[in-house]
Amino acid sequence: MEPAALDRALRHAAWRDPRVERKKFTEVYSAVRTLERTAAYVDQALERLAEVAEALRIGQTTEHDLMRGLQAARIEEVLDSLDRLSKIAADGKLNLLHGESDSLYLDFGHEAFRYVLPPFDLRRGPKGLNIPHLKDGFENSSDVQAVSQAVKLAHVRVSQFAARLSHDAGMLVRMANTYEADISVETAEGVTHAPVD
Repeated sequence: MEPAALDRALRHAAWRDPRVERKKFTEVYSAVRTLERTAAYVDQALERLAEVAEALRIGQTTEHDLMRGLQAARIEEVLDSLDRLSKIAADGKLNLLHGESDSLYLDFGHEAFRYVLPPFDLRRGPKGLNIPHLKDGFENSSDVQAVSQAVKLAHVRVSQFAARLSHDAGMLVRMANTYEADISVETAEGVTHAPVD
């Protein structure tokens, strides 16, 4: 959300019914909790992608067939676990790590400004992170290269989503604090004001 749009929404929020704004305040904090829970799963995904990158490095640098085979199996196991993470990351009915789920919506302010966070697809397949299978272990170097590149790109994309979660959670906390302050002032004064443009 642009700072000017946020300021506008918050300025108008002070002139609304305090009960309505108190409900919005609760909804905002609920959204923050959802973002924080989602961020915990995203952190796990980043750790797993780092594990895959390390297993790829070991598999490419070792001469021992057994070790290469173990690393290939580990890579597949860890990457498949991303699909499981995407399924269990639900917060109530909302799952922000399954691309086919609903977005997170919040309406607030006099102008009914809408905050939207679309889901991120954490699954391994083509609709998600698009990380291919290591079909022949480390025998096919172009196959290994394709997986390595896909893992690097996935790490960047997941890191960007993690940064957005952190940014948006901070923004929503600031918004909730402003709501709380405005509600407290208006409730204490018992005064109704006209909207300010």
